[in-house]
Amino acid sequence: MKRNSFIILFVFAALWPSGACMADEGTLTLTVNVKGAQPKTGQVFLSLFASEEDYLKEPFKYEEIKVDDSGEVHWSFKDLPAGTYAVSAIYDKNGNGKLDTGFLKIPKEPIGMSNDAKGTFGPPSFKKTSFLLDQSTEITVNLTKVKD
Repeated sequence: MKRNSFIILFVFAALWPSGACMADEGTLTLTVNVKGAQPKTGQVFLSLFASEEDYLKEPFKYEEIKVDDSGEVHWSFKDLPAGTYAVSAIYDKNGNGKLDTGFLKIPKEPIGMSNDAKGTFGPPSFKKTSFLLDQSTEITVNLTKVKD
């Protein structure tokens, strides 16, 4: 009986994730390039979502970044675990700290989503905007004005 217990313990220990395996978690980087803003004008609210349940409600990570001289924003989300993510970018063109909306809450300022996904009568779904991050990656999000 002791020998079987030892074999089971050995197999369990061999298959259990070691510290070296765990170090690989959270080491991915997602670099997001946002294009389509006016040079040196306003800021971009960049949100990273890690689940469909939190999509457009509670970002996994969030940043406010000033637009550079070329009208772009570049940001790297670091130490991410592998998984499925979606990105939204809101261009706060007038720098008032919020997304300006008009009739029926339609955005007056440009927005962009990962995969350049577009919505119909509302924002695009998590399924349309999401992507698998299984290695460090760079994506581009293009800002566009929502049609009234």
